[in-house]
Amino acid sequence: MPDFLSEVVDSKKLNDCSELLEHAESIIGNSIVSQINEYTKELDELIEQMHKKTSREDYEMSDKEVEKLLVRLPILIYDINNVLMKVGIKEDLSRIIRQNNYNEAFVIQEGTIADKKSAAEIMVKEELLLETTWKRSVKIISQKIDIAEELLGSIKKLISKRMEEINLIKRTPNY
Repeated sequence: MPDFLSEVVDSKKLNDCSELLEHAESIIGNSIVSQINEYTKELDELIEQMHKKTSREDYEMSDKEVEKLLVRLPILIYDINNVLMKVGIKEDLSRIIRQNNYNEAFVIQEGTIADKKSAAEIMVKEELLLETTWKRSVKIISQKIDIAEELLGSIKKLISKRMEEINLIKRTPNY
């Protein structure tokens, strides 16, 4: 750590926070992220394929590919919305559990209100960590759904553009 930071930041507390983070990650972080990635794997792969194809200068999406995406994306969005609902329920339940445990811990503590709050917060730190992780999971899944919906909107615009071009060609007289 640079010298100027050592005056502002207590290195022991920083190390304690780092250890807590590693502990939290080992308990729930990696498993939940892996689970989310498994739930959204098909969408992630589809978007990755689209990214690779559209990155090429000479790539033009065929009508068949557009039609497939137009059918496939809403199905994936539906499936991931179901996952979002389940993860949202887990977030709600983890918040209820944390709040319940906090209330129970608060009641059994002695001392001032501030002392009781402080002790109760320490006693529910893992529950808070779990709640925060599920909350982040909801955000991650929601963002993936938003991206999929934007892609679907773009594909619909592409289809409209192609249909207009076809109609224009049909209306143009041959000389």
